Amino acid sequence: MAMKVGVSDLCLLAIPAILSLLLSSHYFAKADNEIGKPLIIKTCTQTEFPDVCTSVLESDPRSSSANLTVLSRIGLELTATKVNETTAEAYKLLINATEYYQWSMRSACFYEYNSSVHKIYKGIEYFDRQKYHKANEVVFLVNGEIHTCSTRDVPELTGTNTLLSKFTTDLQTILHQLY
Repeated sequence: MAMKVGVSDLCLLAIPAILSLLLSSHYFAKADNEIGKPLIIKTCTQTEFPDVCTSVLESDPRSSSANLTVLSRIGLELTATKVNETTAEAYKLLINATEYYQWSMRSACFYEYNSSVHKIYKGIEYFDRQKYHKANEVVFLVNGEIHTCSTRDVPELTGTNTLLSKFTTDLQTILHQLY
């Protein structure tokens, strides 16, 4: 037995579907337009280390008016700055080593951070060309190098290694939202 469906019945079925689409697209449009502290909180809540994510991003005054794309770029820049600073610190530790074992551990960390400097700037280049996936891959590699340094016996870098390891893990989550 065939069921008769009229135009008015189709309208009754289509109206809820159209309203649902309109309401959900309004929600997503609103989320895309969020900026500043609400966006930082919303974004960092989705990361593994929300407190680290929030404190690092809020440390840059530009974050207060940033959308997700700009916030991601700021995260890359903050990572580059901290990696540069840590490379200089690792170098000072290296040249002041007093025994071979200490020198070898510090040398390995210096190598990891020095390599990370070049990588993170390449990641920023990818980001600027809107190759967010490639930028994310670079952050993953930098995170691995930081982790490798953290397995060395260089207690002077423990705090920095921990902070950068956590933040680059979070930055990968943030960048992933762009693609």
